[in-house]
Parts: sequence; C-alpha cells; structure tokens
Amino acid sequence: MAFLDNSGDIILDAVLTDVGRKRLAAGNGSFSVSKFALGDDEVDYSLYRNSNSTEGTHPSGSAYYDLNILQTPVLEAFTNSSSILKSRLVSYSQPDLLYLPVIKNNDKVSPTVDKATSSITTNGGIPEGGYLVGVGRTTCDPDTFKTTADKVSPFRTRTGLICGDRGFALDGQFICVDQGLDNTTLSPAALLGQLESGLIETQYMVEVDNRLAQVLSLDGTAVARPTFIDDDNVASYFFSLNLNGNYFAKPRGNAIIEPFDVVPDRENPANTFSVIGDSNGGRYGTRFAFRLLASQDIVTSNVLFTKIGGTTAADYVEAGSGASFRFIDSTIRITGFTTGFRVDIPVRFLKKT
Repeated sequence: MAFLDNSGDIILDAVLTDVGRKRLAAGNGSFSVSKFALGDDEVDYSLYRNSNSTEGTHPSGSAYYDLNILQTPVLEAFTNSSSILKSRLVSYSQPDLLYLPVIKNNDKVSPTVDKATSSITTNGGIPEGGYLVGVGRTTCDPDTFKTTADKVSPFRTRTGLICGDRGFALDGQFICVDQGLDNTTLSPAALLGQLESGLIETQYMVEVDNRLAQVLSLDGTAVARPTFIDDDNVASYFFSLNLNGNYFAKPRGNAIIEPFDVVPDRENPANTFSVIGDSNGGRYGTRFAFRLLASQDIVTSNVLFTKIGGTTAADYVEAGSGASFRFIDSTIRITGFTTGFRVDIPVRFLKKT
C-alpha cells in the first residue's frame, strides 16, 4: 500500500474487488467486468481556491484553483470491500435537483437501545444508535427470567433488544431504515413517481459478519441467502422491492411493519413513524426492514466470544443479580444500490453464561 503519484496525470486508480480477483484467478470464464463504482475518499473539496475560498483565489489564476486538491496525498485503491468507497459518487440527469435522498435508521418504528428508559442505559458498552442481539435459547427464552411472576421476556418489553433465536424472534425489535428527501421545506408526499429520477431506493445491500449472524425476514419464517461471502467472512445480501417485497413496507411491499405516513398526523406528530422529515414535510421513498438470526457458530460455541469478544456483568436483560454475559461487538451495514447512501448500525451480540 502506498500513495498515488500525484505529480503527473494519474487521477484514476482502479482495482478489482475480492470477488473479481477470485474469478480472474479461477480462469474458468466466470470473470467479466460488468459493474464499477467510483469514490472520492480522502478528497477535501474545501481546498479549491476560487473566490469563495477562505484563503482567497489562487495567485496563479483559475487554472490553479484545484491544484491543492490534485496534489493531496491519496492512498492507492485497495481491494478490501469493508475499507473502500465510503464516499461513492453518483450521477443524476436532472440539473435542477435541490435535495438528494438519504437513508436513516428508523428508531421510532424500532427504537434503538439508547432510547430505552430502563436501567440498561446506565451500563457500559451500550451501542449508541444500535441494538443488543440475544444469542441462543437460554438468552431469549422467557423461562430464563425470574424477575416477574409471568416470566415475560425483556425482549418483548424492552426497547433496543433483538432476539437472535428463531423460536422467539418475534419477541424483539428489528432493524428498519427509511429512505427519502429529509427536508421539511418540502410538502409531505411520496416519491413513488420518481423511479426514473434515481431518487427512490428500490434495492438494498445488507452486509453482515457471517460468523455472527444471518438476515431473517420480519415474520421470522425465512432465512435470507447471501449473494456472496468475501474472504473476510462478510456476507452480502441483496434485496429488491420487486423480488423481496416481504422486506419492504406497504404500499409497494408487504412487510409486516407500518407503512410511511405520507400525510402525517399534524395534531399528533408522535404518530408519524417516519424519520424522514417531520410532521410538516418530507418526501418519503421506501422503508426496508429485517431481523437478525444468531449464527450456529456463536449459539453452540464460545470460541468467537473468547477470540473477538469479552464478558460483562451488566444486567442487560434482567437476568437477575450475579448474571453475566459474553458479548461481541459488530456492525450491520445497509447500502442503497441506486444512491450509494450507506448506514452503519452498531450491534452487540449477548449470550448469557
């Protein structure tokens, strides 16, 4: 790994992905460059020296306005899919766009753990803006918890808890993202008629550490199959509105989550479930959601907890005094295919010892 030579004309550095290199090495005809992505990581556009610059125009004239940018040290492209293209470039045909779409984690439909009002927010290691994922039946089974007479599982009553056991998956929260134009100056409306403009997201990619979890449908009946797993054990799942409607909210999907409130309840803004805009405005695109299923590797073994995790005595899920948990911290990455916008959601996998 080295810096690009920025003394000459090299301004584009392209490499194959891990999958591309693997297919090229196979030599069986499966290699074909069908798609590419562009990014401008490490580029600081504030270095542009025109009349709007705080440093003033470049003394040598307009031909040198971008000289500082072109001479900025930039690393060569590398193939690790988890480390590159954090800032992807996109193209839009309309020259009059005032706002660009975003993707946001919806902590109203499925509150994150830091939104909890219980004692678990005082424990260390809470992933802000993320979730705790219960691993295995012992962690998720209501019979494990003795704090109430009816043994109601905290996964059913607490915010921010995802039950990673398939038998109790519906007891917990799920991961949900909203997409659209997050600007309150726009009147509330849907983006459903903007398919051709590239403003509405109809395809999503979910990246999960394959050693730790799989993607599960909201109704808990179907385990998604990864499109590919790279050499870092990161599984990539692709979901399309047309082919995987059970992961998308109505009106165009059929997932069992609240659809966008296109005309929000102005008298009771809290009833507006969207995080795009507010009760006064915002253009709503698609809503995408899924659950997580803990992998058999961490359900049946503690090797990964010892290797990449730790232990804590924090009573995250009311397991009672003296309880302890093994944990592993990870990230769930959701990327929109049309816009390239990406959301990283932190998760902590918990397994009761």
